[in-house]
Amino acid sequence: MAIDYKASGSLLYVFHNSHQMSNLHYRFMGDNSPTDVLTFNLAEESADNYIEGEIYVDLQTAAKQADEFGITYNEETARLCIHGFLHLLGYDDLKPTAKKKMWQVQERYISIFTKDN
Repeated sequence: MAIDYKASGSLLYVFHNSHQMSNLHYRFMGDNSPTDVLTFNLAEESADNYIEGEIYVDLQTAAKQADEFGITYNEETARLCIHGFLHLLGYDDLKPTAKKKMWQVQERYISIFTKDN
């Protein structure tokens, strides 16, 4: 994915449980509702395509969602990882049109992942 965007920098994925994710969501976003992924952009540079960030993924929620959607745990975990990475690339999912565009890109990468696995 980073190659497609000619991105460089550093990225850290942290895998947590639902309780830890709820605590982080409240601590950093002031929201105590559950969330499956949190992304923190840590880049201080303004250079194009420079990425420095942390992506936190809730593995308990990934397992529940995989079961709910009838997909594998690995696929859902990959989906959440990709989703967080797209946020670092500047994609947003707050407005319906932006969310649709983000999800199209996300699902394109998921189809590559599932084809290879």
